[in-house]
Amino acid sequence: MWPALIRDVVPLVVEVSEHSSDPPNPWAGYQLALESGLEDPTKPTHVLVLQDDAQVCLNFAEAVTRIADANERLVSLFIAHDPRVMAGRQLQAAKAGECYFTYGVSQFVPAIALLWPVAKARDFLTWARSGVRLPGQPMSDGTIDTRSDDAVIGDWHRRRQEHVLCTAPSLVEHMPDVESIIGKPLGRKAKLFIGEGDPLTYAW
Repeated sequence: MWPALIRDVVPLVVEVSEHSSDPPNPWAGYQLALESGLEDPTKPTHVLVLQDDAQVCLNFAEAVTRIADANERLVSLFIAHDPRVMAGRQLQAAKAGECYFTYGVSQFVPAIALLWPVAKARDFLTWARSGVRLPGQPMSDGTIDTRSDDAVIGDWHRRRQEHVLCTAPSLVEHMPDVESIIGKPLGRKAKLFIGEGDPLTYAW
């Protein structure tokens, strides 16, 4: 799925981050992707982590650049039907003509398409490796099997009281016909995807 996604995000600088394990571990893969962005020699102000089963909208690169220029908060470019509270807030914001809304306290923050200011990304990785108890399943040896990237980001969001902005509408769609790594039902489409609309008409 990479070639089409890379083509659609040009002219953004792209680094493909590959991770494989048995069982699959999205959290381990997410850390590698975020680290890769932080190591970019061009020294970006923001790092965008996109899952490979994401589909981006028209004029995506320019829209993301404008969003980055305007924000020093973590920005989610995707909101699904669940949790319903967040989906409802997105609809309300869009109806009110607002480009953003704040993601409320939740058990997870969707990791499909997150735009990280570099300072926030470094803080997040440092926090996650500081010895805090990350969410996951207890193992027989007393360790925690942490695999959910959404859950770890959500834990950081809650504990650090970080305000996560979300775009209204979503600029990224989650391909519904791609099998989920964790085997959950595929009801993961965006609640309000911009579709054929032009994001450059919004005052980001």
